[in-house]
Amino acid sequence: TGAQMLSIEKEAELKQRFKLAGVKATQKRMEIFHTLVLANRALSPYELAHFCEHDFSLSVPVVSIYRTLDLLVSVNLVHKLDLVNKYIACAHLECQSHHPHSQFLICNVCQKVTEIHIPHTITTELSEHIAKHGFQLKSPQYEFQGVCQACSS
Repeated sequence: TGAQMLSIEKEAELKQRFKLAGVKATQKRMEIFHTLVLANRALSPYELAHFCEHDFSLSVPVVSIYRTLDLLVSVNLVHKLDLVNKYIACAHLECQSHHPHSQFLICNVCQKVTEIHIPHTITTELSEHIAKHGFQLKSPQYEFQGVCQACSS
């Protein structure tokens, strides 16, 4: 695809998202985030470094990508998928509200990730059921692995 520079409109949109999240919109942060959005799938920091270089002709040290991703996770612009050790842009950026209970469906075949929201009543019931067994969840984020419809046909 070649070097895809941020358009003025896209740069303004990203700056606004960062501002709403309370994050300084540096060029590197915006390009890393924009690349993750463009990828439209979960990426490891190493895969993200490759995309940055390919799409933006931007060589970013992986350690900088890790720091940027940690920051973006902390302000809910990006989610870390612990089961696959990858990151994905929040699927609900347009509504600009915090989603404390994100769940993810991860295809074992194509690695497609779908962000869903299970009703709060179900996650509360599940947490209570788990607590009855003497276990306390550290995160309301659930990740489910399986096979997506496209790969199962």
